Amino acid sequence: MTPEIVFRLIMVFSFLILLGIRIFYQSKVLRDEKKFEVKENKLSLVAGSIAALTSIGFGVEYLFFPGTFSFTYLLDYPEWLRWFGVIILFAGIALFGWSHYHLGQSFYSLVASKEEQKLITSGPYRWVRHPIYTGYIGTYIAGGLVASNLVLTFVPVIFFSLMIINRIPREEALMREEFGQDYIDLEERTGRLLPKINKGKT
Repeated sequence: MTPEIVFRLIMVFSFLILLGIRIFYQSKVLRDEKKFEVKENKLSLVAGSIAALTSIGFGVEYLFFPGTFSFTYLLDYPEWLRWFGVIILFAGIALFGWSHYHLGQSFYSLVASKEEQKLITSGPYRWVRHPIYTGYIGTYIAGGLVASNLVLTFVPVIFFSLMIINRIPREEALMREEFGQDYIDLEERTGRLLPKINKGKT
């Protein structure tokens, strides 16, 4: 089995795991009878959709029609970098699944106000307020590295970043409105996408 086949199998396996996690937790939300109000922004939806469609489209090309878009392979990534991408990919998937597990019924794929919503501070939420986004960014970058594909490495990351730059302030404003001082306290001790580094007093 050649390294290229191994990389393709890893990509397929990873995609199926990510899809399975998302479908499982989204289905639990859809069965939940609690009322919710969507407060999503169109710019977020457009940017997120471009990121997802680019990833799917060029991912399918890499897996099943390699070489169709030859311009995406102008740089031949060294094999060590591609294996580094595999490590990032599995770390991103682990964070993605861990975050969904702790978020549970409080998960919703859009910005929304939900009846009887709970403030989650367990699991990765002890250190990071938006670990699902961190996991997504990791998997997007990693997918491009594993596939040695310029478009997959950069385009989904750029558009997903535009989505969360637009979305996170809206989400956090909604959370402050919902949970008040409890969420403000959470903001003070956690980072948005990475753990906050607490500098000691000098």
